[in-house]
Amino acid sequence: MTSPISAINAYAEGAFKQVPGLAGLHRMTELLLAERVPEAGRVLVLGAGGGVELHNLAATHPGWRLDGVDPSDSMLEAAHLATAAFGDRVALHKGTIKDAPEGPYDGATSLLVFHFVPLAERLETLRGLHRRLKPGAPLVLAHMSFVQDRKAVISG
Repeated sequence: MTSPISAINAYAEGAFKQVPGLAGLHRMTELLLAERVPEAGRVLVLGAGGGVELHNLAATHPGWRLDGVDPSDSMLEAAHLATAAFGDRVALHKGTIKDAPEGPYDGATSLLVFHFVPLAERLETLRGLHRRLKPGAPLVLAHMSFVQDRKAVISG
């Protein structure tokens, strides 16, 4: 049986292999947020994934409180293990943006998540993020773009 730590490491390793530049994306996200999020800020992470992003943000900003949201039990478990050292500042929530705390947040991220959100729900997801942000708060969103409708590929 695979240990939880091994599962987290395998998830993170796979993500970094599949997405060239992912470490740079995480670093850029942290820098963009740090420009506007106060030292004791609150950040929403939509798509907690395996907890890599939450871990990085918590490790580099000891005053930030973070809320991670993800619909997957296994991803939340991995995120819980990855952020255990920051448990007093990282809260995890099962679900989608509809299930996220209301905020208000000083910043938010959604990295490599929107390709999992059905096209018909994306605008409402963005509206949900916007509603939870303080005026002028940054949102860092990175999205993988590819044709998701096989008919479009065949007819295109």
